[in-house]
Amino acid sequence: MIDNSKLDTLRKNLDQIDEQIIGLLAERQMNVDAIGSVKLSTKSPTRDYQREKQVIDNIMNCAISKNVDPDIAKQIFSLIIRTSLEKQENQKINTSGYGSKKSALVIGGNGKMGQWFVRFLSNQDFNVDISDINIDADNSVDYMTCELDYDYIIVAAPIAASAKIIQNLSTLKPQGIVLDVGSIKSPLKLPLMQLVDAGCKVVSIHPMFGPDIKLLSNKHVIFINLGDLDSVNKVKALFKPTMVEQIDMQLEDHDRLVAYILGLSHVINIAFMSVLSESGEAADTLAQLSSTTFDAQLSIGENVVSENPHLYFEIQKLNNYSKSTLNALGDAVQRIITVVNNDQEQAFVNIMEKAQNYVLSKN
Repeated sequence: MIDNSKLDTLRKNLDQIDEQIIGLLAERQMNVDAIGSVKLSTKSPTRDYQREKQVIDNIMNCAISKNVDPDIAKQIFSLIIRTSLEKQENQKINTSGYGSKKSALVIGGNGKMGQWFVRFLSNQDFNVDISDINIDADNSVDYMTCELDYDYIIVAAPIAASAKIIQNLSTLKPQGIVLDVGSIKSPLKLPLMQLVDAGCKVVSIHPMFGPDIKLLSNKHVIFINLGDLDSVNKVKALFKPTMVEQIDMQLEDHDRLVAYILGLSHVINIAFMSVLSESGEAADTLAQLSSTTFDAQLSIGENVVSENPHLYFEIQKLNNYSKSTLNALGDAVQRIITVVNNDQEQAFVNIMEKAQNYVLSKN
C-alpha cells in the first residue's frame, strides 16, 4: 500500500527544490545580463564558442560526479545558454541606436515576415510605418499614395505580389533603399532591374529563417548586390548587432541553390506528411510506435505543413529550377522502388554509399 503522507512530503520537497532551481536560474540570468552589458561596453562578440564548450564540459563533469545523466545535463544547459544568448543579442539590438532618426516602411507589414521586420527595425529605434491591405492602424499608410521619404523600404509581401509592388516602386522612384526579402528571385529579377534602371537604390536579400526565430546565431542572410555596394553595406549594417552569418551571392545563382535548400526539403516533408495523412493509421498510434528517425522526420514535417501553403506553393511554382529538382526527386524515388522490387540489394547499397560519400565530402 502506498503511504500517501510520505508521497505528499516527497512531492512538497520536489516543489521546494524546483523553486530553488528557478531562483538559481533567475540569479544566473542576472549575471548573464551583467555579462551582456560588459560585452556591449567592451564591444566584445556576443557569442564565445570556446566559453560555451567550457561551460558544457564543466556541467557534464559535474553531472557525472553527482550521478546525473550528463546528456540530460547537456540538453538542459544548452537550452539555458541559448536563452541567455537570445537576451544578449536582443540587448545588443535594442542598444545599437542604428535606427535613430531613421525611418522605414514595411510593405506587407502584416504578414509574418513583415511583422518580424517591423519588430526588428523598431527595436533598433527606427520609426516604422506599415503598408498592407490587411491592416488599419495608426502607423498604416498606402505606399502608392504616401510620401515615400523613408530611409528603407522593405518589400515583405508574397512573391507574386512583391513583383508587382517592386514594379510600382520603379514608377514612384523612392529615394531610400528598397529592400526585397523574397525567398524566390526568378519572378523578381525583371522588376528589380527596372527599379535599378529607374535610378533607385536596390538590394535583394533572403533571410534563411522563419518569422518565429528569436536567436540569429547560426542563421544566415543572403545578400545580392545589384550594382550598389554602398546600399548593400548599409543593409548589412541592419544585421550588425546580431550574430547572423552574412552570405554574398549572385542573383543568377540564388534560385538554383534555393531549389535544393528550400524546394527539395519542403516537398520531401510535404510528401512524407501526405503519405501519413492518407495511410489510414491514427497519428497518435504512429507517434506511440515511433523510432528516432521517425520522430525527427515527423517533427520537421509538422513544422513544414504548419506553414503558409500558398507561400510554399509559390516557392515550388515560381522557381525556374523547381521542375528539374522535383523530377530528380521523382527519379530517385522510382530508382529505389525499382531496386527493392527487383531484389537488387547491391544497387540499394550503392545508392546509400553514394549518399554517405556526399555527406563526408562536406566535412
